[in-house]
Amino acid sequence: MANPKLRKIQEEVAPNLIPMIDIMFLLLLFFMLGADMGQRDIEEVSLPVASSVEEDKEAKEQTKDRLTVNVYHRYHNEVQCLLHASDKLCLDDQHWRIGIRGTDYADLEKLTARMQEEAKVGQEVEGAKSSERRVMVRADGAAPYGLVQDVMTACAKAGLYQIECGAARPTDGGKASPGS
Repeated sequence: MANPKLRKIQEEVAPNLIPMIDIMFLLLLFFMLGADMGQRDIEEVSLPVASSVEEDKEAKEQTKDRLTVNVYHRYHNEVQCLLHASDKLCLDDQHWRIGIRGTDYADLEKLTARMQEEAKVGQEVEGAKSSERRVMVRADGAAPYGLVQDVMTACAKAGLYQIECGAARPTDGGKASPGS
């Protein structure tokens, strides 16, 4: 017959899953906090299609130093815009945003102040009139051009003169593919 000591030992051997579950939750928390979800550089923007797009190979190496400014329509959960939802031209200024790293700027003075802060980051010589910092303006194809002018005016006041505009590459089928 079976030895009672063996039976007791076999019953007590079971994997303990609680420490493994704790470690999985800690890893999940670590990766979620490390993802930096609050700092979005790229909002949802429908870029205009360019007839010819030249890819700047030098700019690919300098993208981490480049400031991205987005001009985009407010998201669908924030505002109900029937014109924008049906791909028509929306001219309501309250529906459009100028965003830099997840922060929206509706006031031109605040946008200029932010641009001046960003210009100091790219300035090699203190007190220089212009900054070497590059600015990429990604504007929605249906955005009012006055907002793009506001961004360029704020850049000029801050001494940022290296401004690029984002565009989408045309594909063979005629639809645009997202570009820079």
